[in-house]
Amino acid sequence: MNFTRSTNFQKREQKTRLNKHLGKLAMVAVVGMTAAVVSTGLWQPSFSQGLSPAEKETLEVRVKDHREAIGDFVKLDVTVDTLRISPKSGLKFWQMGWKDLKPSLKKIDLTQYTGTRAATIFQGKMTPGSFEGVHLKLKGIEGTLRKTKSKVPVKNLVGPIQVKFSINPKEATLIVLDLAVMDMNDHPPGGYELHIKGYELYSNGKLVDKVPPG
Repeated sequence: MNFTRSTNFQKREQKTRLNKHLGKLAMVAVVGMTAAVVSTGLWQPSFSQGLSPAEKETLEVRVKDHREAIGDFVKLDVTVDTLRISPKSGLKFWQMGWKDLKPSLKKIDLTQYTGTRAATIFQGKMTPGSFEGVHLKLKGIEGTLRKTKSKVPVKNLVGPIQVKFSINPKEATLIVLDLAVMDMNDHPPGGYELHIKGYELYSNGKLVDKVPPG
């Protein structure tokens, strides 16, 4: 009886060892097949695919002159330093950080852009977001009078303005900045000044905001 029990015990132990060995072989085979499939690119886990790049949409900014004293000039060259936009942050727009955009057009003769004509100073792809301000930062202004053909200084009073706009997926956003050169010769110390009169905001070609209204 003792011999029989010992023999049965040994058989069970050998069977257990064999099952464990077969299990290890099966595991190695599965791991090997998985590695082979991954290496050939037939299967990839979902987390390895990553996120697609942020979708970007078009922003265009143009400038034109609001007919005031532009007729006094045969030429009025405006040199653009940079175009700045401020992201929405809950603060007053002039206290917010500014994002500089490289202008595509550095020098503009405003006498050529009046009425419905406007010069494009920036056009590019932007990440969607909300904004609250625009600043056309000028480097210089040079005017030549029509009557005397002489050059006259024009004071730069173009500063940041509040423009609430959004860049949304599948939308083209257009901002037209309306400049105006003013004759201040009836007011001391006289001379000419360049101001920003307002703006027009378009989304996919549709006017959505205008300042001043009209």
